[in-house]
Amino acid sequence: MPCGTANQEPTSADGSQMFPPLTRQDVLNCMFSSWYEKLSRVTFKSVVIKPLEPSFIEYLASDGIVLPEDEEAPKYRNNIKDDSSDDGSGWSDDEEDPEDQSKPLKTIVNIDATSMAIREAIDKLGGKVFPRMNWSAPTDATWMTCDNSLQCRSLSEVLIVLKGSDKISEDIDGTQFLSKQEMGDWEHELVLRQWCNLYPSMEFRCFVRNKTLVAVSQIEMQYYEFLESMEDKIESSIQRLFDRHICSQFESENYCFDVYITQEDGRTFVIDFKPMCDKVDSCLYLWQEILAVKEDESLGLRLFPDSLDGMRHYSNKFTRSQFPKDLDGEGLNTSITEFIKKMTLKQAAEEDEQSE
Repeated sequence: MPCGTANQEPTSADGSQMFPPLTRQDVLNCMFSSWYEKLSRVTFKSVVIKPLEPSFIEYLASDGIVLPEDEEAPKYRNNIKDDSSDDGSGWSDDEEDPEDQSKPLKTIVNIDATSMAIREAIDKLGGKVFPRMNWSAPTDATWMTCDNSLQCRSLSEVLIVLKGSDKISEDIDGTQFLSKQEMGDWEHELVLRQWCNLYPSMEFRCFVRNKTLVAVSQIEMQYYEFLESMEDKIESSIQRLFDRHICSQFESENYCFDVYITQEDGRTFVIDFKPMCDKVDSCLYLWQEILAVKEDESLGLRLFPDSLDGMRHYSNKFTRSQFPKDLDGEGLNTSITEFIKKMTLKQAAEEDEQSE
């Protein structure tokens, strides 16, 4: 699946393939605004909000989730100091008694400009949006929503999933792929994408080495019988998208991109781009397989086989993308146990206070 030419990757002393060097430019190329305009014809309609006011970034990075009581005049309250001019019409997590000195003192941080831009974007995109930042979507915050999805209809819903996501925190920090020193300065952006009901079975991750599409993997860790009859159609659709639109427009030589294919007519849409590094999920492949592909070779399309336990693989692969870090990975059971203990002790303490 070649397109263009590029330099060969470096090899280790024993001759095994290594990840190609990851540069700051490679990471910036994967930033949403870097590729959206170039590929707007083959992706979902979106609105990029930038520059973002510093107070909005501070709000996202702060602890706790504070939502507007009145979205017509949103004000975010931050635990810093008291502002006696507050008339109670701004943002607040509870009704505060001015006589109660035991509660933390607060001040107002104004994020009205960004809030207005979010509302306007929601209206422009038809009333339903999918939020994300430069490189990441808050897929680990779906547990906070009523329907376990990232479909947002209001400012409040957008803020809930952004503030409840560890992925967004890493995105804001800028250390998802490289260190702060390596990344240097870059501009935060909030992206609202037009909501579309996508079937997870039709999402695929594609791997590009040296400007060549070398592998395609089903993303959803579940067996779908109908995909087997579509295998050739899926491969040809993705190859066509790559040859006609992506290869000449995307500047990096090594990267990953996700696509969605409509089951009815085989139309292919770009979802996102990721740099090629060990921090990106290789789905049904091992990175060693992808990095060992020789020039002019291809691993083709890999689908989830019927012979594997889908639920077991689903749990292993996607636990970290559906829950916060405290409930991630090998510490899942321990974290749940500790969480239950803490909640039990907290409830007992509250009952003791009420009985006194």
